[in-house]
Amino acid sequence: MSAMDPTRIVQEGYDLLDGTYRDWVATMHDSPRRAFLGDVLERIPLGCDVLEVGCGPGTDAVALSVGRRYTGIDLSAVQLAHARALVPDGTFLQADVLEVQLPQASFDAVVALYVFGHIPAGRTGELFARIHGWLRPGGWLCASFGSSDNPGEVERRWLEVADMYFSSLPPEQTDDLLRSAGFDIRSSETIEEVEPGAGTVAFRWVIARRWDESR
Repeated sequence: MSAMDPTRIVQEGYDLLDGTYRDWVATMHDSPRRAFLGDVLERIPLGCDVLEVGCGPGTDAVALSVGRRYTGIDLSAVQLAHARALVPDGTFLQADVLEVQLPQASFDAVVALYVFGHIPAGRTGELFARIHGWLRPGGWLCASFGSSDNPGEVERRWLEVADMYFSSLPPEQTDDLLRSAGFDIRSSETIEEVEPGAGTVAFRWVIARRWDESR
């Protein structure tokens, strides 16, 4: 195991954060997350299969699961326990999204909010390729991304509780990787928001669609 193992840092970090993280998320009333989720839900018909990568404590699981078959993946068993309680009919996997084996072409949408910031920047293209494989032709990838050039670093005692790993790519690199993986970017918007204790940060909100080669 390397000195900086991002997977271990993120998993142990969210286990330790537990309620601190849930309380922190609840304070962000002006986050663009809600409006983006509303746009996402309009694009994903009822009866679809939805995969949420990094579902955490189920912040968006209830909305995504209404009338849809929902699967959530997360590294943290502690956070997953809260998500399971909120969506008892959902399917939940404690797994590394870069390692988990899922059936090909089994989802109509993949949602990943505030997740890619925990993925090593150098493996972003690899994850796009995996998501492309999990989506059915015409399926949606709805995700938020950091906008800075950060190959990967550890923030000590994030939220004054636990070390956390963060990384990100500049928007043009993210777009190139999405297109190379077979996605058509349908919308994108960079929005600044204020995170308690962190100040102003900018996230890019992207909706992309897997090309349907049959058309």
